[in-house]
Amino acid sequence: MKKIKKKKGGRSGALPAFVVGFTHADPPPPGFLAAWFNQAYGGPLQIQFTTQASHSEFVAGHTKWRAQVSTSLSTETSEWWRDRLQWSHSQIATVHPLQNVGQDKPDVTLHVARLARGLTLLTEGTAYDVGTASYYNPSDWRDRGLEQFHVEDHVQVEQRDQPQRGQVWFYTRGLAKFGLEELETYRPTGLPDRSVIDTLLDIGEVLIAGGKVAKVGDHLTLPRTGQLIKVVRHRTDSSSDAHLHLREVTWG
Repeated sequence: MKKIKKKKGGRSGALPAFVVGFTHADPPPPGFLAAWFNQAYGGPLQIQFTTQASHSEFVAGHTKWRAQVSTSLSTETSEWWRDRLQWSHSQIATVHPLQNVGQDKPDVTLHVARLARGLTLLTEGTAYDVGTASYYNPSDWRDRGLEQFHVEDHVQVEQRDQPQRGQVWFYTRGLAKFGLEELETYRPTGLPDRSVIDTLLDIGEVLIAGGKVAKVGDHLTLPRTGQLIKVVRHRTDSSSDAHLHLREVTWG
C-alpha cells in the first residue's frame, strides 16, 4: 500500500456518491476492504493513503477507476449526515468518485457502488445512495451483484400523482452521477406505468453512453425499441428532497 500526497481543493464541499452508517466501534481496515474486493470482483484493489497520520482516508483504485474513501469523518460532518438521514449509527463513512469523466463515468460509478457494497457488508451497516436517495442494508445488495454495469442499478424512476392535472409525473434520480440532468415525463392517470419506467431508463442509458447533456429540441432514437424521443423542456424542481435539474422528454 502506497502513500500519496493529499491534494487541496478538488472534491471539497461536494456530496459523496454513497454514505455508509454503521455501529461498530472501529471501521474496517483498508486491507479488509481490499481483500473483500479482490475476492468478490477479482481485483486487484490498490490502496493509496492520502495522509501519513491516518489510514481512515484513502484512494481505492482498480485498473484506472478510482474512488476516495473516508471511514472516519469529522464530528460536524457525521452529525450533519445523521440529522439528514435520521440515523442512529455511531460511525459514518463516505465514498466519492474520482476521475468521473467522459466514457469512464459508467465504470467509475460501478466501481464506487462496489466499494459501497463492500463497506456495507463488512460493517453490517446501511448504505445511502445520494443520487437516488435509496437505502441498502446488507441483504438489499443481493440483487445487485455489480459484476457488470446495468443502468437500473444506478438510476431509479420515481412517480407522483398530480390529481389536479389528471396526470402522473415520472422522473429519474441518479443521472446526475454521470454529469447529466434528470429526465421527466407526464402520462394520464390510470395507464400502465411499467413501459414508461422502462423507456426512461432506456433513454438514460443512451445518454450515459453518449456522455452528453440532452438539449431542448434534440431528438434521439432508442436502439432497443426504435422509439423516437424528443427533449421538449428544461426546468428545475425543488418539491422533492433534492433540487433537481430536469429535461422533459416525450415520445409517441
